[in-house]
Amino acid sequence: MTDDNHGRDEDGRDDGGGSDNDDERPKYAQVRDAIVERIRSGAWTQGQQIPSEPLIAAEFGVSTGTARRALESLVKDHVLSRRQGAGTWVQGDTLADRYRFFGIFGKDDVRITPDSRDVKAMIARANSRERSKLNLEMKARVIRISRTRTCNGRPFIAENLSVPEALFRNMADEPQLPDALYDHYQKAHKVLIMATADRLNAVAADAATAEKLRVKVGAPLLKIDRIAYTPHKQPVEWRVSLCHLKDAHYLARVGG
Repeated sequence: MTDDNHGRDEDGRDDGGGSDNDDERPKYAQVRDAIVERIRSGAWTQGQQIPSEPLIAAEFGVSTGTARRALESLVKDHVLSRRQGAGTWVQGDTLADRYRFFGIFGKDDVRITPDSRDVKAMIARANSRERSKLNLEMKARVIRISRTRTCNGRPFIAENLSVPEALFRNMADEPQLPDALYDHYQKAHKVLIMATADRLNAVAADAATAEKLRVKVGAPLLKIDRIAYTPHKQPVEWRVSLCHLKDAHYLARVGG
């Protein structure tokens, strides 16, 4: 059946809203989730070319139009990338890919790729705010990570984050955590970050933060309060970044 069949699959059901006996979600969403799971699990790795739309359609028993819709949604979310006339790839392992959720840019509008120092990790019983932010049970434990982020040797972000210990077993014992944690979450712990939600506020530096960032107490800082989510909208990281943005800015892009 051709793709001009007004969005219906081979069985005549609407690809955008059809269902089967086991899953009432639209078919393209089912295909999308199956592709995401292959990436999360490492079955499809960064930089790998994936099968063509007709092959994916055949594997999942849907129309080529449904397969295309699933792939296009993942391209839009920067999980996949397309090369004109060459196919579709899992997003690669470039600096741009690893820092795609990092929204701080220099005065030249080039994304800053920060380093990290003074990295500390510990396991603790989740407090009330961590339980609320991460939807954790009363006795859940978290891994708390603190670090100072630098650019060209200058400290500019004091950062604290919490993740569920149940999802990141032994991460607190790893000898050296990398700068790009989201990339590490996926590669080492099979936790794929699909989306983030940032709340921005202006705050004044307290004494401890001022010492870390080498600024005066009371200096203006940008506070980024972030929750990071898996493809299934599960919150898996709460991160608070206090940023001294000398010659830099936070950039948010909305829409295409």
